[in-house]
This record gives sequence, structure tokens and C-alpha cells, in this order.
Amino acid sequence: MLQAIRDKTSGWIAYLIIGLISIPFALWGINSYLGGGEEKPVAIVDGDEITPRQLDYAYTRYRERLASVFGGRIPEAFNDENTLKEQALSQIIEERVLLKYINDNGYRVGNTNLLANIQAMQVFQQDGKFSNELYQNQLASQGYSPAMFEQELRRSQEMEQLNLAIKTSAFTVPVEVKHFNTLKNQQRKLRTLTFKNQTDLVEVSDQQITDYYNEQSAQFMEPSMVKLDYIELNLDTIKKGIQITEDKLLERYDQLRDQLTTEELRTASHILLTVGENDDEAAVKLKIDELKQRITQGEDFSTLAREFSQDKGSAQDGGDLGDVERGAMVKPFETALFALHINQVSEPVKTQFGWHIIKLNGLSGGDTQSFEQARTDIEEELKANQAESQIYDLAENLASIGYEEPDSLLPVSEQLDLKIQTTDWFTSAKGEGLAEQEKIRQIAFSDDVLNQNRNSETIELSDSSIVIVHLNQHKPSEKKSMDSVREDIIETLKRKAGRELAQAEGKKILTELQAHNNTLDGVAGSLSVVDLGFVDRSNAAVERDVLSTAFAMAKPTVETTVFEAVAEANGDYTIIELSEVRVNTDESADKAKDDPAKTLTSATANHEYRALIKSLTKQADIMRFAVKDLQ
Repeated sequence: MLQAIRDKTSGWIAYLIIGLISIPFALWGINSYLGGGEEKPVAIVDGDEITPRQLDYAYTRYRERLASVFGGRIPEAFNDENTLKEQALSQIIEERVLLKYINDNGYRVGNTNLLANIQAMQVFQQDGKFSNELYQNQLASQGYSPAMFEQELRRSQEMEQLNLAIKTSAFTVPVEVKHFNTLKNQQRKLRTLTFKNQTDLVEVSDQQITDYYNEQSAQFMEPSMVKLDYIELNLDTIKKGIQITEDKLLERYDQLRDQLTTEELRTASHILLTVGENDDEAAVKLKIDELKQRITQGEDFSTLAREFSQDKGSAQDGGDLGDVERGAMVKPFETALFALHINQVSEPVKTQFGWHIIKLNGLSGGDTQSFEQARTDIEEELKANQAESQIYDLAENLASIGYEEPDSLLPVSEQLDLKIQTTDWFTSAKGEGLAEQEKIRQIAFSDDVLNQNRNSETIELSDSSIVIVHLNQHKPSEKKSMDSVREDIIETLKRKAGRELAQAEGKKILTELQAHNNTLDGVAGSLSVVDLGFVDRSNAAVERDVLSTAFAMAKPTVETTVFEAVAEANGDYTIIELSEVRVNTDESADKAKDDPAKTLTSATANHEYRALIKSLTKQADIMRFAVKDLQ
């Protein structure tokens, strides 16, 4: 609906869908980052700046992914803000470097392939076919314009070209597969002794709470929040205010009468006698006249067609041609057919194919919708046309006034008689209503809107909605009160101290065991030794931390048992006893699993891909600032 705006408008409206987009795809999926502003960069990659806002957005997404891995809550051991931000920044840097490599080496996705890939996506299909309306609506609901989405998809597919090139060139040799199978099928005999996180034994003092609150202040910062004033141009709203006169409706009905009439179909049969080069046409005409006479005298048309018709396609069906519409037959045949009444048989008709006798078996279609039947659709069409014309003019004025008087939306509201609305509070990562859309949050925290207090450019939310926004209120980031986070601090300190108690006790025992001064049973005391028996690498009954450590331990000898320990994510400290290693020789179980050569080749390709990224990053000109220094 707003294509006219995109096609015809110049000036401020032309920036509806322009943005600075970074496309991280290498290992972490596609994300769009916030851009712009005069902020001091957190890093510069080959002259390309990474802003604090881009880092904050990436950090938020990184935390969300990490939380999902741990079932919704990141364990304290992994939840240091500076560490996570450094990791997020490393990812952005690698992604920027990879994008440059892909662009420099000519990886490209053409428009035809891009369009085909989009149309094949199930999320944009309705009744098994691509729906442009659904496509537009789905993108708008996620804060994307088609241009933004297509740019991201194009670049992600260009990255996939590189990934595929590496995958298809990776290979393994038989000796590697054999060695891989030996390791994969290895089983280890384990026993464990676990020292539980001793949270219940920990007492936390007020001074400890205060110290932690002051030292970890970054954890307790409320994010910056804003409210926006906005004016919306909505096609549906404009349509509701339009009245169409009865005369206009009737005039349009007359213009559409042909379109409102269904195609007339005539069910027909015929008998055809052809006239060949060696045939006597007079004899053929005499024969067709005789057949017409026999039909007139009461003989069955279809019986005669089966016996005499020379149309191989219809003769065996009694001459049945099915439904015939205008334009489907040659003119003499059509003229004769559309002059018949039901069950009437024509006089012989001459065409270039020979002589025909035609019978009309039935009629369908040809009905015209009444004015009352078509009224609603006609009214909707006229309203839509007027609304699109109005919204086009309003959009131009909205952009022009908003730019010329950038300090407030009041001039726009007064001159265009449009209502100013206000959002609820929202952050750069989350909002409701209008602020559910990511593009609105991006613009709200841009330098122009947040710091310069200017009107935004006009923003296309969907194919039928345009808004312009202005800052209403801003709450800078501030520290939460200690009382509001007191219980969280106590829980954190207890978990940390409980973990340290468990580790201190466990490490003392581990040292004794590794010195061969005792056995697991001899040091267990009141704790229980758990005998896991022989386990393989995929054993789901064993904690992943324990399993990973167990298969990284050195092999025991006949005379010695090996001991190692692992600090688990929940704060427990587990000592592992490894007494025997063997290889499962049951090949039938292995055959039921994935092809080991394919698995190993895939792992090799992933390693090569990561090695390429590491090499490119090392070669790039990167200036990076410590996250902790940017607080």
C-alpha cells in the first residue's frame, strides 16, 4: 500500500528503511545491532567502529542465549558482567573481520536466488504458497523492513557460501577414522565422591553485603529508560474516517460490471467429420446432413458420435467436450455453440477442421453480482484508494514539518490535526506496545532522539503504518538501592562461600589421594562413594562436568588408580576415581549411529572454520579497549 511513498518520495521520507546493520552469522546466528551516535567506540576493526550501544545490544542477546543454555538462569560462576561483555565484544570483532573477508573475496548472492530462498520459507507461506502480505506483516512484527531483512539474509547466505566451501573441502583418512572410533567407543570405570555446596553453613554479615554491593556496582544498575511521544499515520484509521457517497458507489459498480460477471461456460458435445485432401467434400457434407437428420428423428447423439465422429479425443466419450468458455474454440464453432439453447443441436457447421454437429448439454456461470452483493467490496476499494492518497500526502507533510521544527511534535499535531500519543517506559532491550518493535527502540536511544532531543525521521512500521517519535522523558541508568538487592546478594555470597568450603575440603582429600596415601573408601567418612561402573562418553546418567573430566584424565595402570576432581556448576566439588579403561568392541551398536567418517569430517571442517576466523582476526588492524575501563 505504501509502495507509492517508497517510489515517489524524496528527502526525509527516503530514509524510512535506511540503517546501519551488522550481520553476525559465523557461529552465533543473525542479529542486527544498534548503530549511530557520537559515542566513543569500544573497538575499531580495520577502521570500522564498534559503539557501546552495539556492544550493549550484543551483550543482552549473548546473556539471553547463555541463560537458555542453563535453563533460564546463568550460574554465578559464569555471570560476571565484564567477562560476558568481553566475550560478546570478541564475537562482534570476529564477525566484522569475517564479513570483510567475505566481501573482499567476492562471495555474493544474486537477487534471483535471494528471492527464491525467501519464497521457500515456510513462515512466509499461506496455503502452500508465498504470501507477500504475510511476508510484510511478519517482518513488521519483528521490527524489520523488507530491505533490512533482505540485506541481512543476503549477507548471511554469503557467509554460508564460505562455510559450505570449507565443509565440502574437508576430508579424513581411514587411520583417523579408526583412531576416532577407538576413542569414541572407549569406556571408563568410575567411582565418585561428592562434597556438596555447603550454603547452609554460611553466615553473611552486613559488612560483606555492603562490600559486595559497592565492589559489584555494575551488576545492580537499572538500565536507562525512556518514554516517547509519537504520532502515527495508520491506513486503517484513515479509512474509517472516509465516507463514500451512493453515487460514487453506483458509478464504480457500473465500471466493474464486467469484472463482477462470472465467465459463462457451456457444456458441449460434437460430431466431427474431417475433410482430407483426397476426400469429396460434397460427400462429407451429405454424410453430416444425414447424421443431423437421424438426430432430429430421435437417434441418440452420443451413440452416433461414438460411431461416426472422427475427433479421436472426444468420440469415445460420445463427443463430450466438457465446459467450453468464449475464446476456446474457433470462431464459427463458438458462434454456433453460444447461439444454442440447452439440449438444442446445431445445423452442420464448417471449420478448418471439417464439418461439425454441436449439441449444448448445459450452462453455468455468466451471473453478475448485484449492487448489494458487491457494495461492501466496492466501498472498501474506494476507501483504500482515497486513504492511500491521503496517507501519501500526510506522510510527506509529516516528514517535512517534523524536520523543519525538530524540537517538538506539537507543530506536526496542530498543522495536520493528528493526535500525539505516549508510550510506557521501556529500555533499549525490551518494551511494550509501540516499543515492542526493535526499530523503535533503536531510534529512541539514538543520539538524535535521546541526546539532541530532536524529532526522529518518519518510521515505516508496516505496509500500512508510519510514525514519527520524540523523547518525552528519560531516566538515566542508576544504581538499585541496596535494600532492593539485599536478598540476592546474600544468596550470591552464600553460594560462593559454600562452594569455597566444599572445594577446600575436597582439594585436601584429593591431594591425599593423589599422593597414594589413601583410598576413596578410606577418605569418604560419612559421605557415600558412588560406583558408576563402566560408562561411555554419551552416558546421560552422569553429570556432564564429571563425564568431561573423567574422559580427559590420564589412563590408570595395573598398579595405580587415577584421581581427579571437578568443580560443578551448582557449587559441588566431585572427586573422580578412574580405575580401568576399555574399548567397546560391539560394532553393531556403532553401526546404528552416525557415520564416524562423516562426523569426523564435520568436526574437521568446524575446526578449519574457526582457524580461519582466528587467523583473520590476528591479521586485522584491531584497536580494542577493556570493557571495565568503559564503565
